[in-house]
Amino acid sequence: MALGYFIPKKIWVEESYIPPVSIIGDTENIFKIDKDIYNQYGVQKDFAGSTRVINMKEVVSLAGPVSSSFSLYIIASDGRTAVLSGNQLKNSYIGYSNLNGWEAFNPSHPISSNIKDISEIIIVSDGEEGDFGLNIITMEDNIVRITPGSAYLEACRYLEFSGTSYKDLEGERFETSTFQEKYIIGLKEITDIQPETMILMGSNGEYEFLKDNNSTFFELDGNRFSYNGSSGGEPISDLKGAVLNPSAASIMDVYYDAGNMIKNGSDVLLIITDGMGYHQYEYAIENGYAPFLESIKKAEMALSAYQPVTNTGLAAMFTGRPPSENGIYSRNQRVPEVPTIWGEVLEEGRSGFLIEGDIQIIKTEIEASLNSDRNSDGTIDDEIFEAALDNLDSDAALITVHFHSIDDSGHDTGDLSQETMERIRVIDTYIEELVSGWQGKVIITSDHGMHPISGGGNHGEFRYEDMVVPYLIINGGKL
Repeated sequence: MALGYFIPKKIWVEESYIPPVSIIGDTENIFKIDKDIYNQYGVQKDFAGSTRVINMKEVVSLAGPVSSSFSLYIIASDGRTAVLSGNQLKNSYIGYSNLNGWEAFNPSHPISSNIKDISEIIIVSDGEEGDFGLNIITMEDNIVRITPGSAYLEACRYLEFSGTSYKDLEGERFETSTFQEKYIIGLKEITDIQPETMILMGSNGEYEFLKDNNSTFFELDGNRFSYNGSSGGEPISDLKGAVLNPSAASIMDVYYDAGNMIKNGSDVLLIITDGMGYHQYEYAIENGYAPFLESIKKAEMALSAYQPVTNTGLAAMFTGRPPSENGIYSRNQRVPEVPTIWGEVLEEGRSGFLIEGDIQIIKTEIEASLNSDRNSDGTIDDEIFEAALDNLDSDAALITVHFHSIDDSGHDTGDLSQETMERIRVIDTYIEELVSGWQGKVIITSDHGMHPISGGGNHGEFRYEDMVVPYLIINGGKL
């Protein structure tokens, strides 16, 4: 239930109570200005006779603006708003009086900036903030990123029904309904695209598939977005992004595809090209860097999991579950909370090999075969390749080969650099030889992609370059 907007926030304030003012929007923290701020900073100046004030710039810094360039929206309870540059707050102050509540004093600015009865302060970033905010992408493009600060300027305020309570007194029933003020913004206010389907992902790897998107709304809560589940699926308290019209494939399919193949009598070779996004795969094929991959059927576009880093990607592949369920949603977790594909292999009475670099990134039911750069040529992928060749003729039901050098080169030189493409060319020859020598099915995919940054590349953000990877299943050459 919602009501239109509505009620002034401040009618009368007792002298003993100072209502807080929240600094929200594009901030690392939600900071509430209350009477304790005087104990922390002390009175720096007096304005209007008895109004005690403190420096606005120091107070704003406590909220941690996510960008060094931002605008400050100072909003009164009646809606009157003044906008100041975050770079011009040195001679700006905020203080409290019983007459005017929290009020701004800006001697260097026009008098119209001296907002009285402040209800909230919103920080709106003017710069780039990486992954901060709500990111809307498709499988082939980054559509828009909207930050909480900018969304507050467009959001609708409404009252959400909380409940009704009753009290019986002297034969009469007294009823009270309560509401909670909310800010919401609809998908149609963010983008003109009207998707048939959509996948939402949260900061802890929550993963919700939606079909009815015409009524999808996102809530603003301080410095983040949330989804309340009104269009289907479970609520997500810290929403990172939405994929519009996603493909059917996901890296989580590895668990199910490999498991079904093994149960149906086909051994599986899983080849993971760390850090090769779909756009890199296409670029390599179009420019002659991957002749073997070009010679076989084209890969599907598949979604990685959020956060698109190796720990998260491998766990999603090995468990078939999103990070919110398998427990690995960043580089800080290594032990899945659910069984992996290796447990399934062992239950079938079979064996397997996990051929890795110099560390086992994800703990599984089997120990990884680790490899170091024994010949000191600057990469471990040649050692990983040799170890994989040595085990192709084993009776293993599942062999996973995790190549690392595409990711390494992408970080150092960029996602589409000549150096990264040359690494793809080498890995392409490794894949061709492994496939030709394997008697079974082959899955080729990546844990995540890579996007360009100044001087190199990076990943871990909700953007299509990081989130969309190749996925294909072919027959081994000996079949």
